[in-house]
Amino acid sequence: MNRLRRLATEVRGTFPGSDLSLWAAGATFFGVIGIAPLALASLWAAGGLVGHDTVTAAMDAAIDGLPDGHGTPEALRTLTSVALSMSWVQALVVLFPASLYGEGLRRAFRQMSAAPDTLTGWRGRAGLLGVAVVAPLLLLAVLATAPYVGPLYDRGGWSLIWGIVVAFHVIWLTLSTALVGVFGLIGPGRIAWRPLLIGAFSSGAILAGFLQGFILFLAIPIPWSAPFGGLPIVGAVSALVLWLYLLHILVLCGFRATVALDEVWRAGDTAP
Repeated sequence: MNRLRRLATEVRGTFPGSDLSLWAAGATFFGVIGIAPLALASLWAAGGLVGHDTVTAAMDAAIDGLPDGHGTPEALRTLTSVALSMSWVQALVVLFPASLYGEGLRRAFRQMSAAPDTLTGWRGRAGLLGVAVVAPLLLLAVLATAPYVGPLYDRGGWSLIWGIVVAFHVIWLTLSTALVGVFGLIGPGRIAWRPLLIGAFSSGAILAGFLQGFILFLAIPIPWSAPFGGLPIVGAVSALVLWLYLLHILVLCGFRATVALDEVWRAGDTAP
């Protein structure tokens, strides 16, 4: 009980009194630069591992279960097609902008931790490349379930509910595994394995639910361009950046909770 109280106290006050919204916005900026290249590199590597046709078929199955609005199917098919058509030289080139995402995350994480840090940008980029190594395997795990989950979403009724349950757990496990790398490799300092796993998998559960909400958002038949005078590009970019910003708020809160859990655990282990 004392540990829970201390954990709640630690989480309530971010270190060192930083502006969470500001740093989430900064991480979002780097995410806008790096997430698409990271997705391209992951799809390219996945195609190299299991074959282009397998990846394309699995992506089509996943797309069939998504809402048709807002150009989502076309965007995902284009992303997959471009990724699978890249040469190995192009795949190496896209890793540079992808690594910038790691820099942005580490700079934001630095505000949530008391751990000293040097060479923040370079260490963040190197950490992101470490995560990028396992990203194709995690992507393949999601795509492998798409032929089963996609039709469930399309049928509706109890099948839809079961599909949501299965998709949630698949996304939770893959996201949590990725967060172990993100918190452990990109975050400053060294977090012990026990709090790292608890923090990553707890944060992954929240993010998995958040992404299910994003799928629901895609199904809302309201043009994203409506608040922007009908400009489709402005509406689409603004909507996606807003969701990305909210996602980074959750990621930063999850990292802060993980750091606080690590500090509480260390204090408990050293207490007489």
